Amino acid sequence: MPKILVLADSGFGKSSSIGKNIDENRGIDIKGLNPENTYIVSVTSKPLPFKGSNALFPVTSLDKIKDGKRVICKNAADVELVLTSLIGSPFINIVIDDFNYLMQNWYMANALAKGWDAPKQIGFFMGKIFNAFELLDEAGKNVYVLAHGEEVAQPDGRVYLKLKTTGKMVDEYISPEGKFDVVLLGISQYDSALKKVTKQYLTNENEYYSSAKSAPGMFEDLLIPNDLGLVEEKINQYYNS
Repeated sequence: MPKILVLADSGFGKSSSIGKNIDENRGIDIKGLNPENTYIVSVTSKPLPFKGSNALFPVTSLDKIKDGKRVICKNAADVELVLTSLIGSPFINIVIDDFNYLMQNWYMANALAKGWDAPKQIGFFMGKIFNAFELLDEAGKNVYVLAHGEEVAQPDGRVYLKLKTTGKMVDEYISPEGKFDVVLLGISQYDSALKKVTKQYLTNENEYYSSAKSAPGMFEDLLIPNDLGLVEEKINQYYNS
């Protein structure tokens, strides 16, 4: 099953796209991922932004990883432990939320340590986490990584939205976007007909952005609602029909 990277600005609604979220007054109709087979690894302790999230995804601890459906862990070693523990679990969807903070937390906790080489340490642990993604993929899991992006101007005038990283080693030796089968970019734009801001995922490159990608025919539309439930549905149809 694929590994999916979702890149968008803070406040776009990446975390909101995980769970069911319906608000007729605001025109929000998000199906979300099935909580029965979804596990969330949160790198920050902020609450999930959809109704009933605590009941749908009860938080557990590192010593009882499989007793709940969400764990909060802020350092790379713990995240690797959780991911490898989930390889043989019944969960199908594994979500890592606010991935950027994993690198930032690791840097801030160790930057002043004597003899600590920040780029090498961050690169080493990110490499181990990406290896865990591969193992989850091989075990038939969908891996969703939600993160902030960083714009890089391209010679053709377009923008390459890349995973915002801490330390050059991650970019130079891992090339994060290349580790994913699907890269979705969060696009916010004002709809004058609806008189509101719409939030959608770009599924493939267009005239403005060059980094979005998915297999040909996986998504019928270039722009889809910011709904990971819909993303899962389209992925299942593509690989299993």
